[in-house]
Amino acid sequence: MKHLVILLFLTGSVLYSQNAKIDSVRTLLNATQDPFEVASYQLQLAALYERVDLAAGKKLAYKALQFEENDSLSAEINNQLGRFHFFTAQLDSAVYFFENTIHLLEKLNMPARVAAVNISLGAIQLRRGNYNQTIKILTESATYFENASDTINMAKCYSNIASAFAELERYPKAIEYSEKALTMFRKTKQTPFELITLPNLATQYYKNGDTLNSIKYNDQAVALATKLGDKRSLSITYNNLGDIYLEKDPEKAKAYLEQTLRLKNELNLIKGIEITQSNLGYIHLKNKEYKEAIGYFDEAATQIKGRQLVLVYNNMREAHQGMGNMEKALFFSEKARVLNDSILSTEGENNYLELQTKYESEKKEREILSLQTVNQETDYKRKQNRSLLIAALSALALTLVLLYLLIKNSKRKQVIASQNALIEKQEFERTLKIQELNGIDEIIHAQEKERSKIAADLHDNLGSKVATLKLYLDSFNDKDGFDSFYDKLKSIVDNTYQEIRKIGSNKNFGALINKGLIPSTMAVARQISDTNQISIKVINVDVNKRIENTIEIQIFRVIQELLTNIIRHSEATEAIIQFSEHENMLNIIVEDNGIGFEKNASREGVGLSNIEKRIEKINGEMVIDSTLDHGTTVILNIPL
Repeated sequence: MKHLVILLFLTGSVLYSQNAKIDSVRTLLNATQDPFEVASYQLQLAALYERVDLAAGKKLAYKALQFEENDSLSAEINNQLGRFHFFTAQLDSAVYFFENTIHLLEKLNMPARVAAVNISLGAIQLRRGNYNQTIKILTESATYFENASDTINMAKCYSNIASAFAELERYPKAIEYSEKALTMFRKTKQTPFELITLPNLATQYYKNGDTLNSIKYNDQAVALATKLGDKRSLSITYNNLGDIYLEKDPEKAKAYLEQTLRLKNELNLIKGIEITQSNLGYIHLKNKEYKEAIGYFDEAATQIKGRQLVLVYNNMREAHQGMGNMEKALFFSEKARVLNDSILSTEGENNYLELQTKYESEKKEREILSLQTVNQETDYKRKQNRSLLIAALSALALTLVLLYLLIKNSKRKQVIASQNALIEKQEFERTLKIQELNGIDEIIHAQEKERSKIAADLHDNLGSKVATLKLYLDSFNDKDGFDSFYDKLKSIVDNTYQEIRKIGSNKNFGALINKGLIPSTMAVARQISDTNQISIKVINVDVNKRIENTIEIQIFRVIQELLTNIIRHSEATEAIIQFSEHENMLNIIVEDNGIGFEKNASREGVGLSNIEKRIEKINGEMVIDSTLDHGTTVILNIPL
């Protein structure tokens, strides 16, 4: 269960800072109102938070991104966002922001910076497993930096090339490039980059069978990371040391892995945490601390996959068996068996032709060997038995033997045929049973899907209308006159009744957006604004073309749900919905001046869950920015 981790180099400087530095920049931010300075300080804070709190840093970078009046500053903000998305394994978003960075830098005629950002794109190729492509791209980049005498970026290229060679299991080559990179970083006193290279080199030595050098470089990484206060690097290095000591010194491994888990949770580093949890569970299992082991295995099983999940299930079986819970032990034993059978079946299909070829080759070799043996026996008999009589007797004996073998072989084939027929019958019955169970599962799945669809449309469509109806009731004032209030109330009740009739008759839930997304949104906004409880403005910046009807319906439902949330929960008096289009992407911003909410707090209900599912269904992206007493901003990016 060895899963040592590598660090990848990205472009840009790696910043380490004490809290005093963060407080200093935040003081400067609070003291200015100039938009350019605000964006600059937000970017500085985002970079400082990169190794301390990724979520906080990403939030600050997105705020800085709103300033678009300076291409140079925008390029650095996009680059920082690319780094955040890379560190949180959102590779498609990372590519998007890095490509934006390159586009802006090319406009500014900054080829050196473009080449540096290309290191980040090479790192993404490395993360995606395109190792030969990584080596090709970064070798070209290294040549550029060699010609430019840029030692630091040259060393970054070498380090990522080393990681690619390591993934290809060419460890001596990986060690060669990592040693070169480490020498350059130490020569130029680039301590942060030295810290990234040390655990990589330690991992490569470990994979090459040199445990002593691996421990030496990991220990150097721990000392340097502790000195710099780099918690992220510490979490990776502790995890590597935990894996190295897992079998040799379980108590030492446990101490390292517990520190890894604490740091990963503190930094919200999700990737790889399941391996750490699984290893801790394994140590507790061997110590017969079954309850603690089950807790770690339960957490790991939610993310781990493949053969490692089979191993986790088997460990959970052993832990429950140790606690005397045989029912649970049997349950996880069966889960492990089913998953393992599935994996073996897939691998068996892929290796069938290879095994068949190997079998045929071995069969031919056996036949050749058999013929050689017969020939040798015949020659020997010919030399020893020259007389015709002995030859005749030998021939007769050989004939009898062959006859005996034929009869015996015939009986053996009959037995095999009978057994094969029984196996085929059992396999056929098993297949029928599986098909029957699959059919039942499909029926249940279809029923659940239809129930979910009905619930979602009831929540989305009728929810917004009932919320609007409540606003009308709350806004009633004797001064406005009952007749006017009655007309508005009757109109919204009629609309709600029509929606219920459509749902009851199994027609399309909610009205189709016949006039288009933006006009329909404006109509809803006017209807809600007429309550005089909240003012909703709709702004169309530059969207002119119609969108596919099915996508418009999904987007309209999302906007309805966001408006419903504003009416019900935000206590807002104003809200703005802005539509814009950029590079074949529809951008929608929904803002309110309400009380906001804590994003990390647990969320109940179907509102945000429905929105996330709808956006995911149309391949869109949603960003929520909200804090208590400062309103809420929701950004939607949908490909057209």
